[in-house]
Amino acid sequence: MKPVGPRDAALEVLLELIEQGRALDEILATSKFTARGLAGRDLALCRELSWGVCRWYFELRRLLAPRLRKPLRARDRDVEIILLLGVYQLLVMDVKPHAAVHQSVEQTRARGKSWAAGLVNAVLRGLVREGIDRASLDASRAYPEWMIARVRADWGERAAGVLANGTDRAPMTLRVDLRRVARDGMLETLAKAGIAASAHATVDSAICLAEAVGVDELPGFEQGLLSVQDAAAQLAAPLLDCTAGARVLDACAAPGGKTAHLLQHYPEIDLDALDIAPRRLERVAQNLRRIGLSARLITGDAAQPATWHEGEPYDAILADVPCSASGVMRRHPDIRLLRRESDIMPLVERQAELVDALWTLLKPGGRLLYCTCSIFLAENRCQVERFLQRHDDARVIDPGKRSDWLPQQPGAQILTGEQGMDGFYYALLAKAPGQ
Repeated sequence: MKPVGPRDAALEVLLELIEQGRALDEILATSKFTARGLAGRDLALCRELSWGVCRWYFELRRLLAPRLRKPLRARDRDVEIILLLGVYQLLVMDVKPHAAVHQSVEQTRARGKSWAAGLVNAVLRGLVREGIDRASLDASRAYPEWMIARVRADWGERAAGVLANGTDRAPMTLRVDLRRVARDGMLETLAKAGIAASAHATVDSAICLAEAVGVDELPGFEQGLLSVQDAAAQLAAPLLDCTAGARVLDACAAPGGKTAHLLQHYPEIDLDALDIAPRRLERVAQNLRRIGLSARLITGDAAQPATWHEGEPYDAILADVPCSASGVMRRHPDIRLLRRESDIMPLVERQAELVDALWTLLKPGGRLLYCTCSIFLAENRCQVERFLQRHDDARVIDPGKRSDWLPQQPGAQILTGEQGMDGFYYALLAKAPGQ
C-alpha cells in the first residue's frame, strides 16, 4: 500500500470522521493507516493536525465562511478540510505562511481538484495579509451551537471559563500505585529518566507530566507502578470507601483504569468487573495483567442483571455510566463533531436504567458511586435528584469539601480544567440498612 504523508493522512482521517462519524482514535487504529507506514514524527504531525482541527473546527469554519463566495458542495468537502488544515497551521502551529499556503495548494491539486487550487491560494493568502493570528480564535465559539447553549444554561457565569478551558490541551497525568512506591520516589525516578513531572496539587496519587511521552518511556509502567489516568478519574476509588473483604462491582469497567485503581487502593476486596462488550473487556484484562492483579471479568448488560448476576449482592458498586463525555473534550476534541443534541436524552434514559438496575444488586447499608465524565446537569445533578425521588431507601453521602470541585447538592462536580483536570461528576449513594 502506498505510504501516506502526515497532511494527507490528516485529511483522510477528518474526511472519515465527518462523513462516517467514526472517532479519531478508532480511525487511526485501522489497518488503512497502520499499514501505510505512518509512525514517529509523521504520526505525531497527523495527530496534531487532526486533533487540532477538531478542537477548533467550528471556529475555523466561522473564519472561513465570509471568505468564500459560496459554501463548498458536499462532494468538495476535501477542499474545505484542506482549507481548515491550512488555517490551523497558520493560526495555531505557526507554520511559515508560504509553506502552509504552498502545501495546501499542492494537496488540492493532488486530490484532482486543480480548479480549487486558486481558491485555496487566495483564501489562505488573504488571511496572511489580514494578519489574523491565534488571538483571532474565540474559544467560546469552538463548539456546536447546541453545546454552547447547554453549557451557558447549566453554568451561567462560569460558562465562559468552561468553554475556554475545553479548548486547552489536556496534560498527561499518571496514577502512582501507592501500595508499592511513594509518589515522591516516583517523581525522582522520572527525573532521573529525564522526564519533567510534578505532583498534582489536590490528588495524592496523581503526577502531571510537563510534556506527553510514550508509555514505553515511563519507568515502572510495564510493572504497573504507573498508569495513565486523569486526576479527576483517580478520585473514584477513594470515594467508594471499600472495606477489607468487601464484595465490589465495577459495573461499566472498560477500559479498566478504575478497575485497576480499585484493586490497587483496596487490595483485599473481592472485585467483579462487568462490561457489555467482550472486546472492551479484553482491554480490562490487559490492564490487570500489566499491574499484576486480578478480578472476575463478566460480560453482560448492567441494566439486565438477570442475564449475568448469580444472586449474591454487593457491598459497593462503582457506576461509571455511559455519558456525553462532555467533560473530556480536551482529550477527545472529536466529541464536538460526533455528539448530537439528540444523543443526550437517550443517554439520560440509559443512565437511569443502569443505576436503577444496579441499585437492586446493592446490599442494605451498601454504597453506590455514580459518576460521569460529563459537565451537563441533565446527566449529573438532575439525574441523581430523579433517582432519589424514585428510591426512598437512598441517601446521598456528603463527600466533603475539596478545593477542586463544586458541591452540587446532590453530588459534586469538577469543571473542565479545574486544577488541570477533566470534567467529572460524583455522587455517593448509601442504601438504607435492612430492618
